[in-house]
Amino acid sequence: MTRPITAIALAAAVVAAPVTTATAQETLRAQTALPTQHTLSQSFIKHFIDVINEENGAVQVNLLGGPEVNPQDRAVQALDRGLLDILWIPAAFMTGQVPEAQSMMLQNIGIDALRENGAFDRYDRIFSEKAGARLLAWSETSAGYYLYLTSEPATDDSGVISLEGLSMRSTGAYRPIIEALGGSPVAIPSGDVPQGLDRGVIDGFGWPTVGLVSIGLQDRVSHRVEPSFYHLANVVLINERKWNGLSDEAKEQLTRVAMQYEHSSNEEMDTQGAADVAAGDAAGISAVRMEGAAGDRYLSTAFEAMWANVRGNIGDEMTEELRALIYDAD
Repeated sequence: MTRPITAIALAAAVVAAPVTTATAQETLRAQTALPTQHTLSQSFIKHFIDVINEENGAVQVNLLGGPEVNPQDRAVQALDRGLLDILWIPAAFMTGQVPEAQSMMLQNIGIDALRENGAFDRYDRIFSEKAGARLLAWSETSAGYYLYLTSEPATDDSGVISLEGLSMRSTGAYRPIIEALGGSPVAIPSGDVPQGLDRGVIDGFGWPTVGLVSIGLQDRVSHRVEPSFYHLANVVLINERKWNGLSDEAKEQLTRVAMQYEHSSNEEMDTQGAADVAAGDAAGISAVRMEGAAGDRYLSTAFEAMWANVRGNIGDEMTEELRALIYDAD
């Protein structure tokens, strides 16, 4: 019995058709080291996670949450162990495991130069060696830090502010400049800052150039010290073993969106920073501005104090290598 011609043709077509295998979409587990509702975490969610997921490409990102998933001081270890695939974290939070990360806040040349001159790749190798991770993004770099005070500070003969006799809430990001200006650092949780100000336990604090109004501190201080110093250094890390197992398409998508995020996060920081200053001014905060030689000396004091701190943690050779890559003293 002869099979119908249509069946023969169909069978031949199936045999002749090339075999194609669609690349399976990879879902990566992510965490933020700050609470997910924090201004900076929201920047990562908006400009990285949401963009990745909306593309519906080779990768999707499942945000597990913030520090309730893994505490800030154990998040890097969780990433290294493969309990997470992606971690967004301020570099200053990592100094226990990656002491070189503290220096990242001292860059003053901008993200484009950091990628072009090899600095980004150098830190990528450091994270690989120390944390089993690859560096995807170095974000929010246009934002910096201000000092906020409950009263107008004194100035020295050169016009630089003095913190002599003042107690300042501090973290590792602010301790060097506070001590260099003669202040006394006080370690209290960020959530206790309002109460500390009200009770006179502290006379001020350091804070990023974004986020003051979002936590309601603008009504508890009277002066903002300008110019801003240092730069935010938040990083997106991916577990190196996970990265090595991804398809080329997935790596391309993650790298492309990460670079977009670096720029879009800076635009958002600039917009939010201006809005925060305006809201602070409206609430009665006065700016203490050091300009010209006084401003230069203030910034030099801030940066050199932190570079000395970094040097004590990573030694002369590494300090000089990183400083040459990320810092322009002129």
